Amino acid sequence: MMQIQSPHRLACLAVATLALLAVQAQAQVAKPYFEFKKPKMIAIDGDLSLDTNGISAPVSNASGAYVFGFEGVSQYDGASFARNFIPPDTIGAVGATQYMETTNGAYAIYNKSTGARTALISDTAFWAAAGQTGANGDSRVMYNASANRWVAISFGANAKDLQIAVSDTSDAMGGWKSTKFEGYAGLGFGATADYPTLALDRNALYIGTNNFAPASAGGSNSFRGTTLNVIPINSVFGATGPTTENMTRFFTPYVNGASDNVDRGFAIQGVNSTQAGSTGKAIASSLFNYDTVSFKVNGLLPSSATAASLSGTVYIGDKPFESPSPAHQPSVAIAGNRAIIDSGDERTSSSIYEANGRIYMVKTVDPIANGSADNSRIRYTVLDATTNAILDQGDIGQDGYDYYQGSIAVNEQGKVVIGYNRSGLDVTTGKISFMGQSFSTDASGHLVAQSGELLLKESLVDDYHNGSTFGNVAAGRQRWGDYSSVSVDPTDTSKFYLIGEFAREYNNEAGGHPGGTGGSRWGTWIAVIDANVVAVPEPSTWLLMVCGMSAVGFLSNRRRRADSQQLNA
Repeated sequence: MMQIQSPHRLACLAVATLALLAVQAQAQVAKPYFEFKKPKMIAIDGDLSLDTNGISAPVSNASGAYVFGFEGVSQYDGASFARNFIPPDTIGAVGATQYMETTNGAYAIYNKSTGARTALISDTAFWAAAGQTGANGDSRVMYNASANRWVAISFGANAKDLQIAVSDTSDAMGGWKSTKFEGYAGLGFGATADYPTLALDRNALYIGTNNFAPASAGGSNSFRGTTLNVIPINSVFGATGPTTENMTRFFTPYVNGASDNVDRGFAIQGVNSTQAGSTGKAIASSLFNYDTVSFKVNGLLPSSATAASLSGTVYIGDKPFESPSPAHQPSVAIAGNRAIIDSGDERTSSSIYEANGRIYMVKTVDPIANGSADNSRIRYTVLDATTNAILDQGDIGQDGYDYYQGSIAVNEQGKVVIGYNRSGLDVTTGKISFMGQSFSTDASGHLVAQSGELLLKESLVDDYHNGSTFGNVAAGRQRWGDYSSVSVDPTDTSKFYLIGEFAREYNNEAGGHPGGTGGSRWGTWIAVIDANVVAVPEPSTWLLMVCGMSAVGFLSNRRRRADSQQLNA
């Protein structure tokens, strides 16, 4: 039974209980923005980046909190393989000697100490080498320090299938073995096990999916529920390669308007943990309410998940929020493009970690207290891993700027690093930027800021938009993300590796591409933060600390959402 920690916690639990009773008594309908979000592929032949070999020069400052940074995969890299997707679904992980990145279309491996790229390969070629017959995006990758092996997942050639690859050794450039299974079974071609997540603990590997049915099964890409796939850890790291032997899949159906829908949330994330006694935890954003749900997989063994069962759902009692609206950028050339960046929704898109009996996570929200400013924020939450009580919850952001696509990691000392994107209307500081901050965890579980806000990489343009060309108003959904990641260096746990997205030069003459299509292009950036540095660095040629930012261009919720609807109509 959950232990009530305070009168505030009791009030939160009462509100959550009333909300649960209310939705059980009436028809339950998923939040309106929850929709099919498969990447859109665009074809651009012969694109090359303005930079030599497509890579921006690394930056370094060994004495500061931001110690090192280098460019990762760009949209130009994917185009070189005719695998040109938007958005990139940016993610990566640091290993013993390397950093590995996966995006929609292209994977890459880097020397983690120098940033030198040692391998670039299309996603389909990677999976073919691992034994599969294609890939269709939504990749994720992690490094398991206990096994000294890499783990990657992706859609199969058919998006209803999920495939898992595990490296033979700690060298990501060595051999890989793989397996494949139906993530959303029984509905044939056109079904999608969408938005697969990835987590590892001492007992199992966890993949959560949002399931969509094909038109032949009653509607074009209609949401049908979620699945949590649980594969025992011994099956993942077996001597002959990964298998799905002794796995269990928990499918939670969704029926539009039904009163008996179970709220397991959407975008289910397993909780990453290295502690033997703390396994089987899962977190998700509520499918129906503005809250976060938690539940547990009981009965797991490293050798088998067949006897596993799910606990009941617990609502943690989030501070009030609403779904974030599109993010601002300066867009000097076109005023109509100023609030178009799709900042996602409040799903927990990045990995969740447990350390020292606490669970750490982030998501993007629009705090209700933010009022007419209607700016998105990165909300961090620290939970008691046993009781699900909120130990700390706060929002990163300041007036005049939107914060989105956050990710988090924590080391065994309770040091935390959070990465995110920030943008705003200010013509000097409002370009979409990749940012980061470090924190320590105090005895009560509160995060204490250490580094201040660090600018890791600023976009090269102030008017990112996809699906239309430079000088024209953005057309269609302006997707950004869909996620980012932070990982702890297994050989030096004070070092955190962050990866996020930024906007590259336009594919036109002004951007160095005579005869180009004129479209926007994304890039990714990998940065290293030393969580032991407890100081705000001085500004330099490679790092600009934003000071004295003014609040500009506030729009009301109604006005801003109306403008967004007109732009995307």
